Amino acid sequence: MAIATPLLQKNLENSSHNTNLLSSSISVGFSTHLLVEMWHAPFSALADAESVSTILEQAGSTLSMNGSDEIQIRTFQFAPYGVSGTASNSSIHILIHTWPEKGYAAIDIFSKEHDEAHAALERIKTRLNPGNIHVIELTRGQLLELEDT
Repeated sequence: MAIATPLLQKNLENSSHNTNLLSSSISVGFSTHLLVEMWHAPFSALADAESVSTILEQAGSTLSMNGSDEIQIRTFQFAPYGVSGTASNSSIHILIHTWPEKGYAAIDIFSKEHDEAHAALERIKTRLNPGNIHVIELTRGQLLELEDT
């Protein structure tokens, strides 16, 4: 799994004063964002909005059971096949776009809790059963602070 961290960020108010980029610290972020690519998933799992809706519902199922608000799911069926869908509540947002003819799905999982994001990913992986997967994990809300020199 690749982990991305910010390389450069300027404070726009002081950008003219920050010509030398020396980092002093990196703040702790406030959410986890997983960027997921899955290949070689079965056509039938990716082609139908109803199937993708069930996958999204199961991906967010433990969140609703743990007292979070009910997860809202929306899907769009492309013709002749392919789906875009979202599942969200106050704790997690999941987006999926499928290309069944290529066995491919692009998925974003954005969650307040690191463990929730990874649990949702595991449930999606179980249902889609891809042959290959690539995940990039970002910590959102991370501020790279710059020193004046």
